[in-house]
This record gives sequence, C-alpha cells and structure tokens, in this order.
Amino acid sequence: MKIGFLLLIIAFLLVLAAGIHQGWWWLLLWPAFSFAMVSAGYFGLGPRIFNKSEEGLVPLFNQCLLLPYLLYLNGIWNLSRLLRAEPPLHQLTENLYISRRLLSCELPAEIVHVIDLTCEMSEPLGLRSRGYHCFPVLDRAAPSVDSLYSWIEQTAVLEGPLLIHCAEGHGRTGLFTAALLLYTGQAASREEALRFIQSQRPLVRLSREQKQILEDFSNGH
Repeated sequence: MKIGFLLLIIAFLLVLAAGIHQGWWWLLLWPAFSFAMVSAGYFGLGPRIFNKSEEGLVPLFNQCLLLPYLLYLNGIWNLSRLLRAEPPLHQLTENLYISRRLLSCELPAEIVHVIDLTCEMSEPLGLRSRGYHCFPVLDRAAPSVDSLYSWIEQTAVLEGPLLIHCAEGHGRTGLFTAALLLYTGQAASREEALRFIQSQRPLVRLSREQKQILEDFSNGH
C-alpha cells in the first residue's frame, strides 16, 4: 500500500505541475497516467495492469501505455545492477538457484527451469528459452495463499537445476523460495527457511505482506 500511495502522490504532483505551467507541460499527463495506473495495481488491480503473458512478454500496448513508468523502473534497475556489489546469482542447493533478473548472458548453462516472478518486465530471450514459468507478482507484493500453493505445487515436480528470480532477487524471490523449501521439507519452519536463504543471499528481505502470506502458507501447509 505504501508503494501505491507513493506512486499516486507522484502522479498527482505531475498533474499539478501540468496544470500550473500548461503549454508543453501538459505532456506530463502521460507519465502521471502511467504512475496512476501502476498505483491502481497496488490498490486492487494487481499484476494484470502489465498483462504479462505466460511466455514472459509485456504486450506492446501495455509498454506504450506505461512507458514513462517503465523507463523510470528500468533506469533504477540498471543503476542498481551496475552499482550494487551483491552477486547477481546465488546457489542454495545442488538444484536450486536464486537471483535478480538476469541478462541472457548471465544465465548459467546448467539451469533447466526458470521461475519468473516479475510482472513489470519482459523476460530476456535467453531465460525464456529454458523451461520457462511465469508467476507474475507486483514488486514488494504477494500472491494469495491459494495462488502461491498452486505455483509451488507446479514447481516442486520440476526436475533439474531451477532458477527463481524477481527484479532484485530479494522480496518476491525470498517468499517463493521459502515456501518451496517448506513444501519440499527442506526447512522445518519459515524462520529456518529465511535464515537459510539469507545465509547465501543476505539482502533478501520480505515486506509485511509477504511475511504474512508466508506465515499463512506455513500454517496451512
């Protein structure tokens, strides 16, 4: 909800600036609309505002509609990728890897399956060329317990090295990986699962909503 409010405030300020200055400033209504639309995702519309396909692509129409927000988002992501000292990928077990969103050239050759938890970015071709599975979730948000359980069931039967990623490899990735470890019996509690994940990728942190969903998943499991 905090992200939703923040994006809504940005949209309001852009509209305000356009109304005050007018002229060419009316062009700010486009980024204002794009930020407002993403805000609506956090207030109930969910990841479908990006309409990412099962093949891992955000349609051109949605890209054009949300282009100002996507340019901002990709700028932040690329800056973080270049400046952050954290390795892009960590291996947790023999067949389980977690990472930020990788470039095609960064994907290890041994990876057989890719679990993509982003909804806001099209997946690079190299990652879509493996056994690709798209489970879209908004940044710092969480799916319903039922959706998470269904996704985990589908993932647990996959054979071979598996990569789980979101944009930064922290929140959504941490939630999904902890749930998978619980489901497969590789962790006895959510605390143990998160400690194990953070022992390899220390910056993994769950939002309040993600913690609650993991708790509900753990209690239901």
